Amino acid sequence: MESKQIEIVVKGVTKKWKKQKKAEMRNMNRQLRRADAFRSLRTTIKDVAWQVMEQSYLKASSSGKYPAHARQIMYAARPAILDQADTETLDDRYFTQTLLPDYIAEHPNQTQDWDVIFDARGMLHEPHTGEKIEMGTVGVRNYLNSMHTDMGAIKLHSTDITTLGPDNRYGGILFLEKEGFMPILEAANIAARYDLAVVSTKGMPSTAARMLIDQLCSAGSGIRLFVLHDFDKSGFSILGTLYKNTRRYTYAGSVNVVDLGIRLEDIEQWNLDSEPYHLGKSDPSLNLRENGATEDEINWMITQRGYDSYHGRRVELNAFTSGNLVRWIEHKLQENGVEKVIPDAGVIESAYRRMLLVSKVNKTIESVIKEEATKAEQISLDAESLIGQVKDMLAQQGELSWDRALALLAKKNLKYS
Repeated sequence: MESKQIEIVVKGVTKKWKKQKKAEMRNMNRQLRRADAFRSLRTTIKDVAWQVMEQSYLKASSSGKYPAHARQIMYAARPAILDQADTETLDDRYFTQTLLPDYIAEHPNQTQDWDVIFDARGMLHEPHTGEKIEMGTVGVRNYLNSMHTDMGAIKLHSTDITTLGPDNRYGGILFLEKEGFMPILEAANIAARYDLAVVSTKGMPSTAARMLIDQLCSAGSGIRLFVLHDFDKSGFSILGTLYKNTRRYTYAGSVNVVDLGIRLEDIEQWNLDSEPYHLGKSDPSLNLRENGATEDEINWMITQRGYDSYHGRRVELNAFTSGNLVRWIEHKLQENGVEKVIPDAGVIESAYRRMLLVSKVNKTIESVIKEEATKAEQISLDAESLIGQVKDMLAQQGELSWDRALALLAKKNLKYS
């Protein structure tokens, strides 16, 4: 009887538990079905990127007129991705190294004429020639396009004036805190049209870069340093490092620095897209102020001030489309009176006399080359014998290349003359 009562009690308890468990399972199944339905309707970053990638490339490249850096395309695509995809952030590394390459690979016909620049990763060093090729989009492309063996026309004396350094060659240095913009500047012939040397760096300028600037752009040299930088704490710090003394480097004197921007007025004038970023635990205002930022710019950058956390917004040079970047730089250079370099009367006179002489010598050499070329074609050669001699020379001097060895043989055996 006692066991019967126990059974009744247990069944009463477990019945309620079983009923509750079934209710929980039904509720869980409803939640899972809702989650599945939500996932099926959810728009991913890739979905939106695939929809806007072409128009983003065209925007960044100014309708294909200029090359476009991968990060510029990311900036062009980001507003639509943040607006339409189920995300609040867009990782630039994921976009530039995964989404964009995948899109190009999956759309070869559509993207075959795209000129996209990816950052270099590594360097190729050639033997004998001294050539160094960056293992990036532009470096590899240029290398593959220019590979050749040249045994064509003999080069005569050039009328070009050989220089090294700014004297009689360039009147300023254009400094970019970013790598990867050179193809855009080259496409627009910025350096050649304005007679400027161009220096790009990644992050804070090295001691060597500051030493170069110190010597070339001192206040009395007449060589100005035109600086392009991001509109953020790092950008202003880079600007300050180019003319202010630090623990690692002390300038000999003042440096002739011209800040081209980005500044707040540029953001407003060109309607540049900003992005949120964390400014750290300490108040960045003092550092920004010391490096030239105005109070309006500081207030624009810092959006949230906390006890131990500061948040803000920034604008990168990559926010420009290629065409707008070129137009912006040109406007800044013209605004600062950058002109072509023309040497003084003494240099002009000496250079012109030299060019008259070189032109006369070239004309004489051309006739000599024709005569000697005819003689060289008429001599009898044994190619197998030459190959044997080259092998013997390389066995003795392993550091030589085959063509250098052949040149030494030719110099030794000038029989046809």
